[in-house]
Amino acid sequence: MTKERILDAAEDLIQTRSFHGFSFQDLADRVGLRKPSLYHHFDSKEALALAVLERAADFGRTHMAKVDGEDPAARLERYFEMFRDIHGEGERMCPGGSFAAVFDGVSSSVQSTLHRFAKLNLDLLESIVRDGAERGQFHIKDQRPRDVAMQVLAGVQGALMIGRLTGDAHALDAVIAEFRKYLGYVPAKQQLRAASEPMALTG
Repeated sequence: MTKERILDAAEDLIQTRSFHGFSFQDLADRVGLRKPSLYHHFDSKEALALAVLERAADFGRTHMAKVDGEDPAARLERYFEMFRDIHGEGERMCPGGSFAAVFDGVSSSVQSTLHRFAKLNLDLLESIVRDGAERGQFHIKDQRPRDVAMQVLAGVQGALMIGRLTGDAHALDAVIAEFRKYLGYVPAKQQLRAASEPMALTG
């Protein structure tokens, strides 16, 4: 569908150039349409921004729904995987993070949508952290689950920015590894790998 092609291209441009880093003409050229044709689908750049953010929120909900009912560590790992997919080889920012960098330069409607986008992520992370702490799977000491959720979101978003600046996607893995150490859990994949490795011979 033409609308989906436009959204795909717009999202890529927002993630790699920022919202103010491209014009409707740039978008038309990317999709292979005449500029007036874009207005049949989006009557303004603001409308395009809102659609991209709503789609990003839907992507997050769909991505996380696949681990509904699983233990907190599996859900948190799924969240981290989502950001790895977004980041690629270090070339892309999260749509929400990209918009946040130009927060004062977007309309109040886009700002309100960004607030909801951030709340969606924080509510999700808070639920995961609280569940993990109550089950004894995560160790958060005397911190509130909401505060830990803020640290996780800030950490992964910051890692995407560093990865974008340096072209090194390892920044995200480094941040994730530190959160695992702090929370005190080992991902299931690492547990399985360790269990399958032959025991070292001694003596």
